[in-house]
Amino acid sequence: MTLLSLTVFGCLVLTAACAWVLPRKAQPWGIALCTAAFLAFYSWASLLILTGTSLAVFFLLKRNKIHGAALLCAVGVISAIFIWFKLKGATTGGMAFVIPLGLSYYSFRQIHYIFESYKRKLEEHTLSDYVCYLYFLPTLHVGPIHRFPEFLRDLRRRRWDTAALSNGLERILYGYAKIVIVSNFLIAKQFNLLVIQVSNTHPMFAEYLRSLSRWMNLYFQFSGYSDIAIGFSLVMGFRIMENFNFPFLARNIVEFWQRWHISLSSWCRDYIYTPMASVTRMPGISVLAAMLILGLWHEFSGRYVLWGLYNGVAILVWHTFQAIKKALPAWRNRWWLLFARSAAVLVTVNFAITSFPVASYLYTKFRAML
Repeated sequence: MTLLSLTVFGCLVLTAACAWVLPRKAQPWGIALCTAAFLAFYSWASLLILTGTSLAVFFLLKRNKIHGAALLCAVGVISAIFIWFKLKGATTGGMAFVIPLGLSYYSFRQIHYIFESYKRKLEEHTLSDYVCYLYFLPTLHVGPIHRFPEFLRDLRRRRWDTAALSNGLERILYGYAKIVIVSNFLIAKQFNLLVIQVSNTHPMFAEYLRSLSRWMNLYFQFSGYSDIAIGFSLVMGFRIMENFNFPFLARNIVEFWQRWHISLSSWCRDYIYTPMASVTRMPGISVLAAMLILGLWHEFSGRYVLWGLYNGVAILVWHTFQAIKKALPAWRNRWWLLFARSAAVLVTVNFAITSFPVASYLYTKFRAML
């Protein structure tokens, strides 16, 4: 485990203690101050951005709840900051410039809060409720991008629950087992040793195994950290949304994105696809736009543009297939067809990782032509 991971773990333990030891009314501020102290130690820039934008958004919307201009202004500022840092990181190759810690997550939480506030779907709440939501350490660094209404409900109703505490601790151990045993040892070490042995005799097959290794490592690392975040949230009395639901068992590409990084994909559905489809009446373009944003959230680069569009096209192909599937009623419930669909999903998403070097090469050539 890295020093950052160990520090996060220690700060989480301290935050969990503050969440119960302090007086009831002081608990939200205690949680927020622990998170602020962590950011002050690791990323002053992130602390300043989060503090400045949080206060500006809260008081702007409090004064202008029904005006669309307030929404556009708030979303525009948050998006501009997010895009600037992402572009800066992309242009420097991610080496000489570090994106502020947690920016990708709390920016999207703020945009969610802005939209829901504009639609007047939020209950009455105080500044401390809002600050606790954004300065919530378990989900600051690796997500999920949880929603404010559910967080506010738990903040008001939370009570000491030994069953939730036990489940939370179990979930934390489960997450660390995924990261340390499965990802770091079985995949990164043992499986890659097998790939090296195979590469001498079957180089093409070895390359495919490497791409599988990247996917498996990404899944177990990311889902493991999500398990830890969800576990610590349970320890503190909050039930945070799930972020992964066995995505590689999905029967189609749409279901895969309903199971993989659920908080991000559902955010893109609610705040990119749905508004755009309702305005343009063009669901196909809306799907591509949502997947493009999903890709650029990870990294502002040509390869992630292609990656997002690739997944968007795959989703459109699946929807097109649904229109002709009724012509094959006798095949619908065949076991081999169900297996073939799951295998097709694995091949489709794995190709997106395998094709990254090709995408990077094409993007480099395109820039050289300009």
